[in-house]
Amino acid sequence: MEHLEELNPSQHEAVTFNDGPLLLLAGAGSGKTKVLTTRIAHLIKENNVAPEAILALTFTNKAAGEMKKRLSGLLGPESDGVWLGTFHGIGLRILKTESRLSGLSGGLTVYDANDQLRLVKSVMEDLQIGTKAISPKAVVGRINKAKNELLSPEQYKAKYVDFFSERVSRIYELYQKKLSEMQALDFGDLICKPVELFLRHPETLRKYQEKFQHILVDEYQDTNHAQYILMSNLAALSRNICAVGDPDQSIYGWRGADIRNIMEFERDWADATIMRLEQNYRSTSYILSAANSVIKNNDDRYEKNLWTENPDGSPVIYKECDDERQESGAIIKAVKDAMRGAEVAEHYRDFAVFYRTNAQSRLIEEFFLREGVPYVIVGGVKFYERLEIKDALAYLRLISNPKDELSLKRIINVPPRGIGAVTLNSIANLAASEGITLIEGVGRAIEEGLLKKQAQRVFFKTIVEARKKLKEGVPLHEIAQQLIEETGYIALYEKEGSEEAFQRIENLQELISAIKDFEDNNRNASVELIETEGTHPMLSAFLEHVSLISDLDSYKDKTNAVTLMTLHSAKGLEFPVVFITGLEEGLFPHSRSNDNPEELEEERRLCYVGMTRAMKQLHLLSARSRTIFGERRYQVASRFIEEIDPKYLVKHSSAPKRASYGGLLTEESVAIPTRSGGGKNSKEPYYTLDESQLNPLTEPVFDNEDPWRIGMKVKHPSFGIGIIKAREGRGENTKLTVNFQKAGRKKLVAQYASLEPLSV
Repeated sequence: MEHLEELNPSQHEAVTFNDGPLLLLAGAGSGKTKVLTTRIAHLIKENNVAPEAILALTFTNKAAGEMKKRLSGLLGPESDGVWLGTFHGIGLRILKTESRLSGLSGGLTVYDANDQLRLVKSVMEDLQIGTKAISPKAVVGRINKAKNELLSPEQYKAKYVDFFSERVSRIYELYQKKLSEMQALDFGDLICKPVELFLRHPETLRKYQEKFQHILVDEYQDTNHAQYILMSNLAALSRNICAVGDPDQSIYGWRGADIRNIMEFERDWADATIMRLEQNYRSTSYILSAANSVIKNNDDRYEKNLWTENPDGSPVIYKECDDERQESGAIIKAVKDAMRGAEVAEHYRDFAVFYRTNAQSRLIEEFFLREGVPYVIVGGVKFYERLEIKDALAYLRLISNPKDELSLKRIINVPPRGIGAVTLNSIANLAASEGITLIEGVGRAIEEGLLKKQAQRVFFKTIVEARKKLKEGVPLHEIAQQLIEETGYIALYEKEGSEEAFQRIENLQELISAIKDFEDNNRNASVELIETEGTHPMLSAFLEHVSLISDLDSYKDKTNAVTLMTLHSAKGLEFPVVFITGLEEGLFPHSRSNDNPEELEEERRLCYVGMTRAMKQLHLLSARSRTIFGERRYQVASRFIEEIDPKYLVKHSSAPKRASYGGLLTEESVAIPTRSGGGKNSKEPYYTLDESQLNPLTEPVFDNEDPWRIGMKVKHPSFGIGIIKAREGRGENTKLTVNFQKAGRKKLVAQYASLEPLSV
């Protein structure tokens, strides 16, 4: 293949590897997408593997789309046969293909995170479980975790027996029952259900094992337990699994990703071959060397050292600011300076600002607005999550799946039609007594005179006629246009007449355009359109496409604006100039990692991911004081700064400096914080100040050494209220064991714990 000539030796070796398990450790910016797509093309062209015998799994539609585009360039129409998509998309495809066995024939709805939360709240209301005592979001988190672990409601109930889990198990059980009744699936089901299907029907699993001769998995380090079981089962027969990933970029443990899946690949596949892609094509040598010097402090990793033939570039810039306002100002100044010089950046879209938590963006946004610098936030309110779009999609979901009660309840009185909670309850009782769907119950209520208003009749008639037109082959975008007009939805906003209302109308028109674009792009089945009994394949495909869109899928890198995003959202992206803000102990690394070596290593990997997004210039910033939860706190620079080899770093600092207890220090009198003993994952205090260098006038004075007493009531910004149960050490080495009412027992370093005494 002529494309092999474009590969470096390591890439060439990975592409031409024949059979057997392969773990490809692909460093940041090493061209893994190119390797994956070229390997698929090589298997088809040179090894005569049928396209439909190849399964390629990734995590985002954006990544899948990029791979499909490259494959099409390499293979032409032949690439259409490859099963290439996200884990969730492929799981859904299997369930629809096996609709007879999965019980999902007819209309099907995939619920996104917002729909899932609404359903959980509805279930909690049915069970009379208050949402103040138990957070619906926390329940959703537990249900998702259970599905990641492949735990059914019954298995969850048996495994977890505490008070909160008992409530969750009741909610989980009814939640699944309602999903089944409404012929709906959440994201977790898209992985769990195929695994269950294969468990119940081994012959079906065998069919897919024989079908897929080669399985390629991108971002293997991000897989959870359920995904691991699914792909391991599929690859068990051929053993031709190519896992591509980087343990150093495993940053999603909080949402179920299990780094052990990649770290124990050789245990799972004893004859596995390990290859490394270490040549980076993205960043300068200075940036890579700085990132390498941070990540090498982690223990749980495969040894790997990125290198590049790119120019050395300039050292990483570290700016220690007095507070978060100065930090935001420093970013603005650096952006404007770089734009004037035009050496590292020519457009606003060349810049990105990363932060550990969303709350950090507020002040940065204010400065950008004040200075007239355009910016875009990734992870803000996405197009398909806007109120009017969710409402319009609910209409489409209802005509696709008449059993989708969640969508019906959303729009049955939007615009207002006089169908309140009491009327809806009467309709629900009528439907239940006759064993019909809720939308059929609406029709029966009209027949029996329960619903008499013209608007109520028009609503039902519009839904019925839309389903009829769908079967007649009327284009989907025309049906959608008629739906939002005939149900009075457009008129609702026209009557309101506000600027916001007109924006909502424009968004609805944009939705119609999006549907037409989808029809035009997929009319020739360039995406898999699977027709199951009673469904419309184009409508089903569009709704599934919308449901599976992630934050990064909706990110448009062509907008000429500075990008603001969390570090977790930055993975997979690159920018000429990157700013990483808030590099302070307790913020980054986050305070939750203080007592957990594994979480600290994940925080360090997150820092590494952020650093390796930068192509030409990297700025690191910290503040000596910052307002957190309404309190002014004095911060200590992150340990990650100290871990960078000084020869790759240029430090800028501003006076005055402050000690962590609030006393002013001059530039001359302050000692640079140094690491105390205990090693890289030590729980010992990370920084110490030489007390001989403190100004005696500002040194804090406490009776009997410090204020912390056993039995004292204290308040922590994250853990809440608790009682000190034990203490050890003295001075800055003081450690406190605190029993928190909600968070349980925690061991904290007093100097950095941000505890507030509530009693003496």
